[in-house]
Amino acid sequence: MVILLGSTGYIAQEFKKQLDKLNIDTLCLSREEYNYYDLETLYEIVRSPNRQFLINCAGFIGQPSLDECENNQEETHRANVGLVRTISKACKMTKTPWAHISSSCIYTDESGAKNFTENDSPNFSFDTNNCNYYCGTKAEAERVIEEEAESCYIWRLANVFDEYDGPRNFLSKVINHQMIFDANNSFSHRGDFVKYCLALWQAKSDFGIYNVVNSGSISTKEISEKINKYLGINKKFVFFESQRQMLKLGAIMAPRSYCTLSNTKLKKALHPTKLRTARKALEDSLKNWVEDKIEDNVISKSFWD
Repeated sequence: MVILLGSTGYIAQEFKKQLDKLNIDTLCLSREEYNYYDLETLYEIVRSPNRQFLINCAGFIGQPSLDECENNQEETHRANVGLVRTISKACKMTKTPWAHISSSCIYTDESGAKNFTENDSPNFSFDTNNCNYYCGTKAEAERVIEEEAESCYIWRLANVFDEYDGPRNFLSKVINHQMIFDANNSFSHRGDFVKYCLALWQAKSDFGIYNVVNSGSISTKEISEKINKYLGINKKFVFFESQRQMLKLGAIMAPRSYCTLSNTKLKKALHPTKLRTARKALEDSLKNWVEDKIEDNVISKSFWD
């Protein structure tokens, strides 16, 4: 049995879907039903004799944007760091292997020249004093795991998307924003990310950090061009000149991370499986695009002018 924390979230839903296809039992835990922030409560759950593995998809990301974390720092730290410390203790006490979903956002390099590996120290963190609060907590959580956890994977994702339109889909965000920032980034197709993560676990790959991203990188400008090409919306995308301009205009409250990750370690671990490129995953998603029919996600006509 796999214990899935944060089971109602965007990534956790895909884990549940793929675990079901593999006929692996899951125990889905959400904060509405379980206070897994409490060590005693989590320990009693994790000590089940049927448990094989725990995946932590829980966290506070801020809605509708990361800027909400600036206004809710206590909750952000509790969910993104405090919970990780609690999970580390519970899993160590019960000798349960586990995985933590982390992020590429602990790095930044707008030039795209640096391809960050698992061995690189975070350069967008509280220690470097240049990050937003959310990214700071993600870097701190990795340090907690490194210092306190046993038998743990850290699976980093980046700018998640797939073919399903929605508020957490990176492609939907590009479509819906009136102005966007052009930078070269790594990306994780949601289905591919989960498939590669589960393959690492099933293959009993070495514990540690893995950059679970599709191969290659893509610029926001190229993404906007492919959106117009495949969705036929003929939108004129407007780009910010810099992050400084974004901050000055109030588009964001705090700096953002833009970077590319190396997935060489992942490729070696999953060999001979070939990883889909980010560009191929992007094109496949746009070719099979399923528009969200929820009224709140509809863009006003003026947006397309």
